Amino acid sequence: MDTGPQDKPQWMRWALAVLLLCCLVGLAPAKAASDRLRIGIPLEPASFDITSTSAATASEITYANVFEGLTIIDGQGQIKPRLAQSWTVSQDGKQVDMVLRRQVRYHDGKPFNAATAAFSLQRLLQMKNTNAYLEWFDKLVSVEAVDEYLLRIRLSEPDALLSYALAMPGAVMVHPDSAASNAGTPVGTGPYQVEKWTKGKSITLLRNEQWWDSKKPAIRMADFLFMSSAAETENMLAEGRIDALSSVTRLTASFMARTDYVMGQRGVEGKLLIAMNNARAPLNDIRVRRAINHALDRSRYQNIYGGSIEVLPIGSHFSPHHRAYVDLVQRYPYDPAQAKALLAQAQVAPGTSLRLAVPPTDYGRYGSLIVAAQLEAIGLQVEIIRMDWPTWLDQVMKRKDYDLSLIMHVEPMDIGIYARDDYYFQYNNRVFKKIWEKLRASASPQELDDWLGQAQRQLAEDAVNAFIVVRPERNFMRKGLVGMWSQCPIPTFALEDLRWQN
Repeated sequence: MDTGPQDKPQWMRWALAVLLLCCLVGLAPAKAASDRLRIGIPLEPASFDITSTSAATASEITYANVFEGLTIIDGQGQIKPRLAQSWTVSQDGKQVDMVLRRQVRYHDGKPFNAATAAFSLQRLLQMKNTNAYLEWFDKLVSVEAVDEYLLRIRLSEPDALLSYALAMPGAVMVHPDSAASNAGTPVGTGPYQVEKWTKGKSITLLRNEQWWDSKKPAIRMADFLFMSSAAETENMLAEGRIDALSSVTRLTASFMARTDYVMGQRGVEGKLLIAMNNARAPLNDIRVRRAINHALDRSRYQNIYGGSIEVLPIGSHFSPHHRAYVDLVQRYPYDPAQAKALLAQAQVAPGTSLRLAVPPTDYGRYGSLIVAAQLEAIGLQVEIIRMDWPTWLDQVMKRKDYDLSLIMHVEPMDIGIYARDDYYFQYNNRVFKKIWEKLRASASPQELDDWLGQAQRQLAEDAVNAFIVVRPERNFMRKGLVGMWSQCPIPTFALEDLRWQN
């Protein structure tokens, strides 16, 4: 007679349960082979041409992997030579001669030289409406190939940020024959080339065995898997089907507690702020803008990302990861009473209504409720206007028809946007523009850092916007995976230094 499991002794039931668990663990997929990686990435980009798309996921996959620039911002956040071996600057600072690397070829076998480098930068200057980094090159007058491996750049004025600009995704080197098709079939000079793009599912990069660098990356193949939902991501993590998860801002506590994965640092610069229309009443009064800053309890914004990942508060439009960062958080401490006093001084009547434009993001959905509650606590009324991205870009960015907007600025070192006459903040401050001119003309790294500090202080003093926190992005990686670029401010999952540690 079959007694069934309910009639077995307790010790036997426990033994069977343990045996079953061991079998299930044995069936779970192990980590990828020692020379292969499986990386979960939040969204599939529509284009992989990072000179013409601002999609961060395109940069995550291709920057420093497929595409390379003349310079690069490495894993320690330092500007280093890449396809340019070295460069010299003329005494007046207006001519830069760059000596290019020899024996560099694109993935299709075509040579990289000064002619292709000149083409890439000339093409960039013509991309008026598509290259998000064009403003970095406003001092560039001409580019010419002096000989096969000497590139000459002429500037209207000295530019201390040129080597930084040349490291941006928008300035990577492309070949005239493949530039037009890079959106779907990207061809670069980097350590990895595209093996296969399965739309809606994944893109596979294969190690470029002809890469110019003498070092050979340990990872031979990397699959970037597009995650369509949080549920899919957590299922794949639970089943061990991915080795790393890129751009993590929130994970459930159960995954944070796992011992087979570790959380890795990222140096990206997503700055969350309440943008203010400085040309529109009552926000054209500095007392009102300062009142809004005093109304912020930045600790409340931790809830957007959950309790497992700490957020860093900011007091100006600058990343705490940068060596020139100035901590200005306490310039406007949380003080609702002071905020109300400033509104009274500015003769802003209780109940004055402001419209808050919100893009379709998690920080927009959840953060807007916190903003509204904090501003209503000092006597203002907030109307939340939810927008899709095309509407936000048209109404807020282009037509400047807004009062406030909760927005994330993700571009690295983008403090220069405050010097633009037509930018949507409508700041137009002569003092800041002078600081920016001095900054661009800096003669040394220390002088540059000093002026960056002055720029941060000026924005804080003028309370141009209400600066909240830096987005706490991390990489979630299987234990034993080392060599991650942790301080690069550009969104990238650089593969060249990654390896499995035994």
